[in-house]
Amino acid sequence: MSEARIPFWYTKLGAAESEAVARCIRDGRLSQGPVTEEFEQELASFLGVPHVVATTSGSAALYLAAAGLGIRAGDEVIVPDRTFMATAHAMMLAGANVRLVDAEPNRTVIDASLIEAAITSRTKAIVPVHLNGNAADIRTIRRIAAAHGLFVIEDAAQAFGSRSVDGYLGTRTDAGCFSLGVTKLITTGQGGFVATHDLALAQRMRAFRSHGVHDTYDSSYEHFGFNLKFTDIAASIGLIQLGKVAAKIDAHRSVYDFYRKALNGLDFVRVSPVDSNPGCVPLWTEAFVADRKRVILMLDKGGIQVRPFLPSLHVSSYLGSFDDNEFPHSNAFGRQGIFLPSGPDMPDEWLERVAAAFQEIAPLIGKDVLDPAGFARATISRGSPPAREHQEARSQC
Repeated sequence: MSEARIPFWYTKLGAAESEAVARCIRDGRLSQGPVTEEFEQELASFLGVPHVVATTSGSAALYLAAAGLGIRAGDEVIVPDRTFMATAHAMMLAGANVRLVDAEPNRTVIDASLIEAAITSRTKAIVPVHLNGNAADIRTIRRIAAAHGLFVIEDAAQAFGSRSVDGYLGTRTDAGCFSLGVTKLITTGQGGFVATHDLALAQRMRAFRSHGVHDTYDSSYEHFGFNLKFTDIAASIGLIQLGKVAAKIDAHRSVYDFYRKALNGLDFVRVSPVDSNPGCVPLWTEAFVADRKRVILMLDKGGIQVRPFLPSLHVSSYLGSFDDNEFPHSNAFGRQGIFLPSGPDMPDEWLERVAAAFQEIAPLIGKDVLDPAGFARATISRGSPPAREHQEARSQC
């Protein structure tokens, strides 16, 4: 019998989630109702914020935040070049134009030192992304935003449960947007939510997700909105998942630590650094490899699925016309980055198979994982310290 194919992501729901869904169905709790409210309250309590607004996806959460903050057609929003396209799409759906900023030299998050140069008279907000649980330099970004009168929306879709010295990511600005998709720390299949300290913003977002009305039984059509409501069935799953957060965080860190040790010493691969002190949670284990296409093909032949990094946003022609030379670090990450098989329920034997496969193909792959435009070998091997100019940013997570 052939060995099972190893997927790039593996998580399981269990009997507790099944029973929670069955209970909702028995009780007639199908659409957004009291179970959703309970889930919102539990998320708010976990994050230490007063308000959480659940919605249909992480993308919808970003759109709700943008709409609630009054981002409109003609506004500009600063977005990192290294992020999933949803970050830009949500801002575009609100009517804004997107201005892109390159990544840090040694991490895939937005380079805060480049933000101020991207601000114009039409800039309305900055949207840093805590990619893969790594904290963007929020302290610097908040200072820039305050100096220019801008909103800050944290895209924390990949960072639920990640902490910095200042608290949970997604809780330190005007709004933090989270995803509950399948490949996230906790999942409801689809779904997302916005966390905020601003009561007025929370009220606007709650109305907006229900066609602009606060009370669907006694409606008055005074504000624009849309149907972005959550469901009690999804919330029932979320409540069970939320109770497993600590174990899931431990599992993700265990997967990352396994790969970091197992692949150490292989010249053609470097595991991307994640600082777990005080609390970054690597949602996936990212790595950088020489001859990426060949590595992916050879692993695939062995029944192992790894994914290349998604393209940088500046290659998308419908976002605008960009000079490729403005994004040297994004380009370096985009050429060499892969996601290793990850997830909170990844079996140990699968991890061992992945490590063995990397050892097996090592003699057949080139060794040039260096890229003078960006990632430095010393930064990603054997625990070397980050470059001095990025120590402050990295120490935030």
